[in-house]
Parts: sequence; C-alpha cells; structure tokens
Amino acid sequence: MTAVVSADLRQRLEDVAERLSEAGIEAVQTEAEGLIGAAVGVRQRHALYQEERDLSQEEIEQLEAFLQRRLSGEPLQYITGDAAFRLLTLKVDRRALIPRPETEGLVSVALQLMGSNKQAVVLDAGTGCGPIALSLAMECPAWTVLAADASPAALELARENALRYDLQQIQWLEADVTKLEFWRMLPPLDLFISNPPYVTEEEWGQLPIEIRGYEPRGALVAGREGLDVIGPLLDRVSMRLKPGGLVAMEIGERQDDVVTAMARAAMLVDIRVAPDLSGRPRYLIARQELGLS
Repeated sequence: MTAVVSADLRQRLEDVAERLSEAGIEAVQTEAEGLIGAAVGVRQRHALYQEERDLSQEEIEQLEAFLQRRLSGEPLQYITGDAAFRLLTLKVDRRALIPRPETEGLVSVALQLMGSNKQAVVLDAGTGCGPIALSLAMECPAWTVLAADASPAALELARENALRYDLQQIQWLEADVTKLEFWRMLPPLDLFISNPPYVTEEEWGQLPIEIRGYEPRGALVAGREGLDVIGPLLDRVSMRLKPGGLVAMEIGERQDDVVTAMARAAMLVDIRVAPDLSGRPRYLIARQELGLS
C-alpha cells in the first residue's frame, strides 16, 4: 500500500507519538494512530494513511482532548470506543472490561478442543461486553450460545455488540453465575467457557492506573486469593455438563496448582493448564467424565 498521508497528518502522528512516549506509554505508534483516527472519524488505522487532507480546527481540538484523556491514564479503547477481538470490532466503554489477547487465546483453545461438533450448547459465564459469546456465535453459527453476567450494564453493552453483527442466536442471562439457582435453570452443556474475575486484592493495588482507575473492579477482583468466583464455578459446573463436556477457563498465572486441585475435587477429568502466548499458565482445560452428568 502506498501511503499518501498529508504532511500535516504525518507531523501530527509524530508529535502525538512523542508526547505519549514522554509519558511512558508503550506502543506509541499504534496509540497515536488510534487517537488521530478517532479524532478524524477513521476507524480502520490503515485507512488513516489514505487521508490526504489537513486536519480541521475541530479535529485538532478533538485530538487534543483525546490525547489529554490518554495522558491522564484512560485506556485507548475507552477513548476510541472500540476494541479488536478475533474477527470482531467490539464497542467498549466503562460498563465492561476491555477484551484482552489472552481471552482470544481462550476461544482458540476451546474451538480446537471442541473439534467438529456441529451442534453444541455453550455457556459463557461472565460475558462482559460479549467477546467470547459473540466470537463463538459468529464462528460456530450452529451452536446455541448462552451468555451470563451479573451486571445489567455489561449485558446491555454486549447486546449492542450483538446487534452490530446481527448475531441473534445468543441468549443473554442476567444472573450471578456463582449461585446454585442459576445452574439449576440451565440446559445440559457441551462447553462451559469463562474469563472470570481472578485478580487478588493485593494484585489489584499493584495494577496500573489505566486499569484501576477506569475498568470495573468487580469484573477483575475475586477476593483475597482471587478464587471467589472460580471456586463456585468449578463446584457447580458438573451439574450441567454433558458426559464428556468441556471446561475452558482463563485463570491467573499463579493459580494453576490450586485451580487444578479444585477441578479434581469437582470430579472433572483430563485436567491440564495450557499456556498463553507469553508462556504463562493461563487456561484451565478439563472434561466431565463419560457416564456422568
């Protein structure tokens, strides 16, 4: 692709990247492109390099406002209003967490293990803005996808994302997924998948301001050991997994031993923890024993 970006826009990219770098922000080129793209109304960053015009005064003022928000610690995705996730560009705001690459990996692991199962009933517990549920619905259109979250605001955002892609087969459930009553109402499941809260109280205090100051604490923190949600989920999941049904859950990188023990106590089998792209233990994988339900 031949870049035909104007000299004005090129200079502003350099200036914004320099100011971001001075503030200690990483990936400054990507961030500068995102901020300027949002200011001029260009969603796809590669399209920004086809802009041959100078910025208007209104766009310059908008860019400066966006830049100040970023320099104050607000995540880029909340400023631009969207985040990439697998095949999707999701609307994001402070109602739910920003989807992470690690969770993309969780979806990849689950799809690989599910294989050619053309018909499946799936539960995404703690769906947030819907990245897991929406990806499964898009990539496996014959599946029945249930998506649950205790936050009405997060579910509202997830539904907005579903409308963006006309994914109508998802059933949205407002519920506390740790409660026994919730599990009693579910149909038998082929796949249970979840990116639950797993940050400890201590870890929360050490997270950067762009997380602690903006993303919903309740979607991240799960008590002193980070297990207040994972524990009940593993206690309940055998109630509704079909024989041979799969569990795929994102966990904290220092939780592999204790979570493996929890899965064993829950009578799950074929238990292992797979690494994320950084090599950290990240994905609990297990199955319901054949002959049990």
